[in-house]
Amino acid sequence: MKRVNLLFRKLWQNKLFTFLNILGLAIGISACWVVFRIVNYEYSFDKNHPDKEEIFKVYNVSIRGEESNSFDGVNIPVANYVKENIPAAKLVAPEYNYYYDKITVSDDDGKREFSNQPPVIGTFKDYFLMVPYTWLAGNKESVFKQPHEIVLSESRARVYYPNLKPQEILGKVLLIDTVNYTVTGVIQDLEKTSSFRHKEFVPVKEEDLKSDNWDMVTSNHKLYVKLNNKAAQQNLIDILTKKTNEVNAEINAKYNVKKSYGLAPLSTLHFNKMIQGSVDKSTLYGMIGIGSFLLLLACINYINLTTAQVPFRAKEIGIRKTLGEQPRYVLFSFLSETFIISCLSLLLSWPLIKFFEKYFSSYIPEEINKYSDTLAVVIFLAALIIILTLVSSFYPAYLINKVQISEVIKMKNAGKLKFGSIPLRKALIIFQFIIAQVFVISTVLMGFQIQFMLNQDLGFQHNSIVSMELPFLKDNPDDNRPNLLKESLQKYKEIEGSSLGHLPMSADYYASSVSMNTDTGEVRSQIELKYADKDYLETYNFKLLAGRNLQISDSTSGFIANEKVLEKLGIKTPEAAIGQMVTLFEKQMYIVGVIPNFNSSTLHSQTGAVVIIPSKERDQLKNISIKLSHNTGEWKNGIKAIETEWKKIYPNNEFSYKFFDDNMKELYESDYRFSSIINLSSGITILLSCLGLIGLVTISISQRTKEIGIRKVLGSSVSRIIRLLSSEYLVLVFISIVIASPIAWWAINKWLDNFAYKMDLNWWMFTIPALATLVIAFLTMFFHSYKAARANPVDSLRDE
Repeated sequence: MKRVNLLFRKLWQNKLFTFLNILGLAIGISACWVVFRIVNYEYSFDKNHPDKEEIFKVYNVSIRGEESNSFDGVNIPVANYVKENIPAAKLVAPEYNYYYDKITVSDDDGKREFSNQPPVIGTFKDYFLMVPYTWLAGNKESVFKQPHEIVLSESRARVYYPNLKPQEILGKVLLIDTVNYTVTGVIQDLEKTSSFRHKEFVPVKEEDLKSDNWDMVTSNHKLYVKLNNKAAQQNLIDILTKKTNEVNAEINAKYNVKKSYGLAPLSTLHFNKMIQGSVDKSTLYGMIGIGSFLLLLACINYINLTTAQVPFRAKEIGIRKTLGEQPRYVLFSFLSETFIISCLSLLLSWPLIKFFEKYFSSYIPEEINKYSDTLAVVIFLAALIIILTLVSSFYPAYLINKVQISEVIKMKNAGKLKFGSIPLRKALIIFQFIIAQVFVISTVLMGFQIQFMLNQDLGFQHNSIVSMELPFLKDNPDDNRPNLLKESLQKYKEIEGSSLGHLPMSADYYASSVSMNTDTGEVRSQIELKYADKDYLETYNFKLLAGRNLQISDSTSGFIANEKVLEKLGIKTPEAAIGQMVTLFEKQMYIVGVIPNFNSSTLHSQTGAVVIIPSKERDQLKNISIKLSHNTGEWKNGIKAIETEWKKIYPNNEFSYKFFDDNMKELYESDYRFSSIINLSSGITILLSCLGLIGLVTISISQRTKEIGIRKVLGSSVSRIIRLLSSEYLVLVFISIVIASPIAWWAINKWLDNFAYKMDLNWWMFTIPALATLVIAFLTMFFHSYKAARANPVDSLRDE
């Protein structure tokens, strides 16, 4: 107990260094804590699923020449075909997404409607035999005997029936669009992370069971199977491949395509890149690297700050050793001290965790807090504290025990441990600033690239344009409200124009192919297809290179193409394209206009081949784009006018709009998120490096106190002494910048390889972060150097 009291008294006597140590380690611990939770969450997927090695996701493979593409959607008939024709498949569990406009609940509290809900999953009873749900009501053996049954997860049941127990929900009726579904089961939400995340289930629709469409594949139709040996796996692949190629023999021969299937094991599904929505392991490795670097810098910072205190503790340690204290007790003393600081740092890291979670909210999985990871986190933190204690204590304790008692008391050899020809502490400072500088340069250059993307000429005007998603009801396909809204906006001077249709730069488009007969045979190319009305080109200020604008009468016969389409079809000039007949959607259509290439997706990829088809169909015109006045002072009134007309035409729908620039930023969300992580990491590494620099400057000033006093007596100025004390360490920072710059250049070039359109790297881009780091380092040292330079030389020389 006395030793513990003594340790706390020592820590309190050195409050500044104790606080800096605790803060530095807390930052490192909290960063590792957040990273561990994310990595542990992602790697825990499907690990506790029974029979995970026997469960596979079926995916589609399309082979054309040497090109092979995989897609985790399957043809609609596949699930029923496997169930009826492949006995080796012990369980067959499809996931068919059924989208509904509204779900209506009628009970004693009245009628309640739910819209914009996640898809309801169409599946077989095998699904509940494959996935280990706990049944709160109903029975997995007896469900789905009738076509209009529904099984709810506990969380969804609480949404629809918040005041009823699971058993009381059985037999309740949900009106899904226009069809009544009876609740026949309530299942508990899975307690472990799983690829099976859906909440509502109905039997596969009759029309899907009878479907013979073996050509179309979409992401709305997926399939899991349970197979108990490799022979069964190969048997399923062979049978499905044979079937699909037989059915599609004519179209496959026409387009020189071969179809096949593959099986992705559930145990590896979460990181399988060919599966839509999978997690990128490289991102997790990057986060592990960042967390490890921050922890390492925190340890280096602790070592530097601890060794900086050695001069002040030299006599105490010398007296203890003179009185017979063994070296192992000195080591234990440092271990105990570090352990206490580490534990205090762990306590401080809790509020820092909340800050990191808020800052990284877009990067942290949404459902991470729904699954318990308490035991894993406790074990990780306990191991982390032990490692921190051992690593951070070793050098200071070794330094003290290395020298003779007389030397320690006289403070002659403190800090003389070498790393090559450089004192170890200086090597650690260089290492810290190398890491910090890499992050700082990365922060600056990522910011430049993001601004480059946002300011790039996209091929159309997007400034002053706002867009809104329009409500749509399947039971009212002739809904004319979008046109009414568009017409009502024409009377406002603050609004220059509007258009209905797909946004030009978005992931919302139809994929199709276009073909044209030439003298050398048929030419075919994949294209992106966007629907729009006749005002589309004017609203976005597209330039016509040849031909004319869209007309509604073109909806069945004509379209506008960009230059990339012409290139794919082998048409030499825009003028030569006008009137050319092509095949699109198995129909003969004509090119009526040509526009320049434009970015229909992010600058990560090259401009694609895009066609724009005029339409008046409500389900094809999902958005309205509104061009505000070129006078920004009128935008506020323009937005108010839009809201006024919206509330007249859509009184039951919330008014919500986005500037096109905000839509663009959403497309680059992953880049923004990664950049924000680098930004925060940059700030933390600079902070930790500067804390280590404080320690090094402190020990240097302590060792040179009398030298400084003599220099002042001999007439040295304050500025000269500050320069004397700072220059040595600024040289260390400069060395770290020289080493870090090529490393950062290589890393940024690797990152820029992900962009088809990227900025050119120039020398001045590296100069800005270098100067910023030097200034920050100098300001960090300035306070201590200035204090030493201003000290009365009598105080430092009186003992001579």
